[in-house]
Amino acid sequence: MKALPAPSSAKGGPSDLSQVKTNARGPILAGMIIIGVMFGGIGTWSAIAELDGAVVASGTVKAEGNRRAIQHLEGGIVSEILVKDGDLVEKDQVLIRLDAIRPKASVQIVRGQLDAALAQEARLAAEQNGASKITFPDDLLKRRSVPEVADAIQGQTTLFEARKQALEGQVNVLNSRIGQLKEEIKGLTEERAANVRQMAILKDEISGISGLVDRGLVARPRLLALQRAVADLDGENARLSGNVARQQQAIGEAQLQIIQLTNQFRQEVATQHRDVEAQIFDLRERFTASMDVLDRIELRAPHPGFVVGLKVFTVGAIVRAGETIMEIVPTGEDLMLEAMVRPEDIDVVRIGQEADVMLTAFKFRITPTVPGEVTHVSADRFTDERTGAGYYTARVKINKAALAELEHVKLQPGMPAEVFIKTGMRTPLHYLMEPLTDSMKRAFREP
Repeated sequence: MKALPAPSSAKGGPSDLSQVKTNARGPILAGMIIIGVMFGGIGTWSAIAELDGAVVASGTVKAEGNRRAIQHLEGGIVSEILVKDGDLVEKDQVLIRLDAIRPKASVQIVRGQLDAALAQEARLAAEQNGASKITFPDDLLKRRSVPEVADAIQGQTTLFEARKQALEGQVNVLNSRIGQLKEEIKGLTEERAANVRQMAILKDEISGISGLVDRGLVARPRLLALQRAVADLDGENARLSGNVARQQQAIGEAQLQIIQLTNQFRQEVATQHRDVEAQIFDLRERFTASMDVLDRIELRAPHPGFVVGLKVFTVGAIVRAGETIMEIVPTGEDLMLEAMVRPEDIDVVRIGQEADVMLTAFKFRITPTVPGEVTHVSADRFTDERTGAGYYTARVKINKAALAELEHVKLQPGMPAEVFIKTGMRTPLHYLMEPLTDSMKRAFREP
């Protein structure tokens, strides 16, 4: 058999493949080294480098004092509308004027009641002190030209005179009775004195004829008649003394009635005086309240600023009690940023933290971020009425010096902004590993 020839070194043979492997080894090794260095560098950088951590929140520029709501405590009917949306107003400038008919009527009614009570109090004070005339307060006397005040003064003066005359009349009747009784006592006393004198004469006569009777010169009946006359006079004097005692008792009773009348009158006056003083106190409070309502028919700006949210546009419109009629956006106050922080971020937000504020109302290319500081964090969460999402509020005070350097930036309340509240330095590796470590903490736990 004929032997086959050995294979020739044709193109693509084993020697060529070996050559290719030898030639490719260098680039592959270099690439692996580059990749290793790159990943090693990235790993080293992520483990060593520190980056600023921040909580991102959307916010709105606001005045530190917030908007001032314009409301009316009692409400009323609109009489004049003196401003419109967007107007710049000064402090105490009249914004809206309400109808004054009802407040004025209320003031007049209470004022009339107070004037009448003051006049009555002056009359009672005069009666209590036993004065001969009433001393009215200067305030009433100054307004004596007012018909209602004049009527109150005249009415109390007339009543004072009538009551005074009535009391004096009752006292005079009793005094007259006392005078009559005294005259009767005087007559009885004189009659008794006459009887005493007559008795003395009779006794002298009896003593003169007693001896004659014993000697039989004068008849005994004569002596007995004289003795009977003395006894009768003595009995008459006893009766007269009893009448005098009764008249003196009647005088005492009349004098007691005078005292009782006077005391009763003064007690009634004192009771009425206390009641009127309490009434005056109540009326003064009501008068102050009614004057306050009258003074507040003019709704004034509590602070200079711009009118926004005007809700009444026609004269005659009804303003409900406590309803917000408009709001004043203050001017001249420091501006701050109120940010809405998500509940899951609130644990890393604290007062005093630095923040960067991005004013999204301006072009980003020409408006850099402005530094600020967190000055307030709400103690509880709020709920967005539109979206239903929960949030906390954080107030950020904007650095005035940094803001002043941005000549083209002029902040106004209501402008939107984005806030980056700095939470501290962390490495990129920490950011990458945090989701994994959090998952591992929750793993292998029973639900």
